[in-house]
Amino acid sequence: MHSVWLHTLVHWMEAIQQAGWLGWFLFVGLYASACMAFIPGSFLTLGAGAVYGFWGGVTLVLLGHGLGSLLSFLIARYLLRGWMEKRLGHNKRVRAVAKAVERDGWKIVFLTRLSPVMPFSLINYSLGLSRISVTRFLMATELGAVPSTCAYVFVGKLIGNLTRIGPDLQHHRALEWWAWGAGLAVTIAATIYVSIMASRALNQHMD
Repeated sequence: MHSVWLHTLVHWMEAIQQAGWLGWFLFVGLYASACMAFIPGSFLTLGAGAVYGFWGGVTLVLLGHGLGSLLSFLIARYLLRGWMEKRLGHNKRVRAVAKAVERDGWKIVFLTRLSPVMPFSLINYSLGLSRISVTRFLMATELGAVPSTCAYVFVGKLIGNLTRIGPDLQHHRALEWWAWGAGLAVTIAATIYVSIMASRALNQHMD
């Protein structure tokens, strides 16, 4: 079952890759759309790592994430502000984050990206109602997204390697498998640690 899922994900991303530079724009657009529509981008992030490799995957994911976050922010601030205020104004977490942003600015935006305190899409729209500048919002958003993006893309790269090895899996070098496994374990542990530390810091700022 897992094997079928892995191959489906990689083949789907390979179809985008075969479109060349148009595929880059397609991926960024898909990622941005998912971000705006409250759809988790984890599968796309894994797929980017599987097909485009680590650096290519990180670059495309951060571009898509940045574009989706920026558009959500601008929609909430300029196009649907009244409607967003009615929809989000009663959410205690949203109000707490907004107050913290008013007090501590971009630091809170950065911490929200490191911590799973709220869905990323909800944060994008809610911060559009705050007074933070567009530039600071985007810079803190992209910087805070780097750790989790690197972790997911790295896992995606391993998935891509697994699907390409296929029947020759047993002949693959054991040392390389151990290195991949160790790298994956360190990446997951570091991501969890950063998330916990960020959540603690964010809760202190929001008290």
